[in-house]
Amino acid sequence: MNTMKCAAAAVLCASLSPPMAAASPVEPPFLDVLVHQYASCVQPAYHQAELRVQDGTGRYQIDVKGEAYTVELQERMGFSLQAGIDGPVAAVVKLDRPPTGQFGEQARWRERWLRDVAERSGVALEERALAGGARLLIVNKGEIKGNYVGQSLLIDPARLLFIDVAWPNTLGIYRGPDGLRHVRQVQDDVWQRLLSCPPAV
Repeated sequence: MNTMKCAAAAVLCASLSPPMAAASPVEPPFLDVLVHQYASCVQPAYHQAELRVQDGTGRYQIDVKGEAYTVELQERMGFSLQAGIDGPVAAVVKLDRPPTGQFGEQARWRERWLRDVAERSGVALEERALAGGARLLIVNKGEIKGNYVGQSLLIDPARLLFIDVAWPNTLGIYRGPDGLRHVRQVQDDVWQRLLSCPPAV
């Protein structure tokens, strides 16, 4: 009888193990793993260049309608995406992670800041819902001028990750009456390639 009880207990434990393992927290991938993965996913249309790694923690301040907030960074890596080999820079990408427990608060402030930028610029903020609860926020200028034509922010709670992308005014296709349409085409193409990467393990 004791043998049967032991066998039954073993079967029960085995049946509970997979769900228990699945429920355990999964550490998000390191930023260097993601950066390497993205470098592969964007080719051959784009090539990663000017890889920058921030040592230690960092911080910067944002202001929204008279309120100031300090954005603290636990990890940051950045790089540029060139259109073709040695081509002009199509995007400047920064991957950020906040200190433990600050993701939700930072997400709210970063979104507030981007909405404020859109409001002050007289343009709409575009929002896209993505898989895993991630959201993509996009603000583009109403006309082609200045050093940058737009700003995007990916908020990814599953990987505790922010991807901040600035779109420099460096591509010749942004000239002329179809410039704004070309901006969107480049953005859609870059994001499609970045988001097509399988989850890092």
